[in-house]
Amino acid sequence: MTDRLNPYNEVEALKGQRHKIDSAASVGLGILHANRTQRAEEEYTKNYQGKRLWLDNNAVESRHAKSLKEKEARRIAHEERRKLGTIGRNEAKRKGLWTPDRAAAQYSLFLPIHRLWVTYITELLNLPKQPEDMKTSPTFNVQAAHAKLVKADFHGAIITVKDSKNASLIGQTGIVVHESENTFKIITQRNKFKVIPKRNSIFVFRVPVYASLPESQLALTLSEEGSPDAAAIKHPLDSVPSMEFDLYGNQFCFRSADRATRKFKHKETIELV
Repeated sequence: MTDRLNPYNEVEALKGQRHKIDSAASVGLGILHANRTQRAEEEYTKNYQGKRLWLDNNAVESRHAKSLKEKEARRIAHEERRKLGTIGRNEAKRKGLWTPDRAAAQYSLFLPIHRLWVTYITELLNLPKQPEDMKTSPTFNVQAAHAKLVKADFHGAIITVKDSKNASLIGQTGIVVHESENTFKIITQRNKFKVIPKRNSIFVFRVPVYASLPESQLALTLSEEGSPDAAAIKHPLDSVPSMEFDLYGNQFCFRSADRATRKFKHKETIELV
């Protein structure tokens, strides 16, 4: 077995000398010629010509360098959001974007949003159309509905505080105009905005049994003056078959965007308010 050249051995001819390497000259061929070993041309042609010659290992990126790159990526993403005109949650709160205008505190203005929510929830739950024979009992998969309702968006839903440790909140009813991680902000039938904490409260909301509800069944009862009369207003689903669900606030302390990607496990609750 013939000895093969090791290109990583120290070159005797280059000790203490400056060796100029340019792009025109071949690095591997120059080193082998400088060493004046036999079979240099043969070894170069066989093992090195047209191949990459790694002279050193790649440097391992340090944690500090990685953190700097991540910081720079976050800065670039922030600049892109600023160019698009989007703002974060804290900035929106600081500018008062989530503070409703008192002039818009009218229950009738938010009722069309509730109609949109009813349409949205019927499509989400894939509810059947109303049959001609109302004696036929509807089929409904409760387990599948629960899995979808915990991830549903409740902006526009009409919720009622069924029970709470704060007795003054019991019976409060309104349309959800904004949902945060720990609160529901609703507009009541008396044209007032109220913030209801989720924790230590049990809410109830209703869902129609059938899809494709007529517009007349979701109409708002108005007084003669044209403003909604709190005493005359009824729940829009009172005139149609509907289902009622309880919502435990302590288990619902998530933003709507976070619930959409969160995995919930089914378990029986023994929690008492």
